[in-house]
Amino acid sequence: MANPLSAPRRTPSRGSRNAALAAALLVAATLAGTVSPAAAADGTAEKLYASNEDVEKEMADKAPVADLESVMSYPKGLERDKDGNLVPVTQEDVKARVKYEPAQALTDAKAAAKNWSENTDNNSDAREMIKQLSDSALTEPDVIGADTRDDNIATAMAEVNSSASFCEGVNAGGHQNAAKANPCVFVGKLDTKGDSKWPKLSTGAALAGGGKKTYKTSEQITDESSTTAGWQVGGKVTPKVSVAPGGDGGAGGEFPIEGSFTYSVSSTSLSRKMTSTEENYEVNFPAEKWGELQGRRAGAFYLGYLLVDYKAVPGAPGTHPETEHIKAIPARVFVQSPKADVPLAYFNMQKPQAQ
Repeated sequence: MANPLSAPRRTPSRGSRNAALAAALLVAATLAGTVSPAAAADGTAEKLYASNEDVEKEMADKAPVADLESVMSYPKGLERDKDGNLVPVTQEDVKARVKYEPAQALTDAKAAAKNWSENTDNNSDAREMIKQLSDSALTEPDVIGADTRDDNIATAMAEVNSSASFCEGVNAGGHQNAAKANPCVFVGKLDTKGDSKWPKLSTGAALAGGGKKTYKTSEQITDESSTTAGWQVGGKVTPKVSVAPGGDGGAGGEFPIEGSFTYSVSSTSLSRKMTSTEENYEVNFPAEKWGELQGRRAGAFYLGYLLVDYKAVPGAPGTHPETEHIKAIPARVFVQSPKADVPLAYFNMQKPQAQ
């Protein structure tokens, strides 16, 4: 069977991108249905999930995650708290949890940059820019600062310019270069911290069964494109889920989902789906069951470094000599599986009601 995350079996009633979501992970994106489009077409038995282990087995098959990942440019998937604030990590965190040294990260970043620059499907300006990193003779990056927030890229004395700005080709004076890019690559190892793979997205408490229900899902996907076409950086997902009637037989309503999350695109991803979605699904909900709609992000958190290659002078702008530097900034980044076209999938979790 082709990967349902990238090859949907049917066209849903609304939203072309939701075709991928609707067929994703068998019943995952039929949301709370007892028969998925794929299962129904095949004439196979109902597909339900009774444990997290069952869900993760399905995710491992349809949205596999690698032990090592890379992201071109500034990673949109940097971990943030519920208020959108950056969650910082230190070099010590990286070394302790995934045993990743900055020098090895630079080697891995050069290899990823070389592969990306040689792919003629990628933007030509960005390909030329990233070659500065892949061709660099430097073997040891500078790791300066306490944590992820210490990301100033100063190309001259007293300059202040964040890595997010620099990676988009913007200098300390606010001017953007013609390529609208600078040589930046995030590389990381799969984090060992709990729930790093396919993190759960809470959709509220379980609902009591009884009769037919309609689930409605929507996702607003924004910020996927950078200022340079082909310089893929990731995006932001704002999901919504509602049900009618409710678990108590009432009118129902929107679930209290955790909120938005950001993600990065792997440097090996070949296709993207970037539009908003909305879909309704009717579900037969057994009276003797409790049901929960479990959301899962289609990827994993990686712990590593953002490698930034730049040239700087020791004095004021315009002075000499100019020398090359590579800065390694510790970071924890959520990277979408290269096999998944969509960043989010849902699973119908049903368990017997307690007697």
